[in-house]
Amino acid sequence: MRNIETMSDAEWNVMRIFWTLGKGTSKDAIMYLKRKTDWKEATIKTLIVRLQKKDFLKADETSRPYIYTPTIKEEDAIDQNVNRLFNSLCCMRKGRAVEDLIQNSEISKSDINDMIELLNKKQETAPDKVECDCLGDAK
Repeated sequence: MRNIETMSDAEWNVMRIFWTLGKGTSKDAIMYLKRKTDWKEATIKTLIVRLQKKDFLKADETSRPYIYTPTIKEEDAIDQNVNRLFNSLCCMRKGRAVEDLIQNSEISKSDINDMIELLNKKQETAPDKVECDCLGDAK
């Protein structure tokens, strides 16, 4: 699996366009990114080339203009990125981080209901207290 850690924030923005479209040209990416950013066309094209080199985008070079397709699913990239972040947090702080995400994110009622259901199941086996794991087993 490709290492998502190598994807910059700017590259994430480009990938979000291709994930949403499924496939597209550099002109598609430029059109949508110009609505959200002040990036120059050359910057966007450079980001597309970088994503190709990192094997996150594949170009169909038999067509003109090239048609780019993501080589990693958005869900897989998100899962990798979230897990990498959460693995770097103290176990005692993960719940608070989730609370902060919920507090500061727009979430649909359907997603909220799914989370409530998941939390109710999780509560059945959750410990009363989560111990700090920052120092490992050394006490």
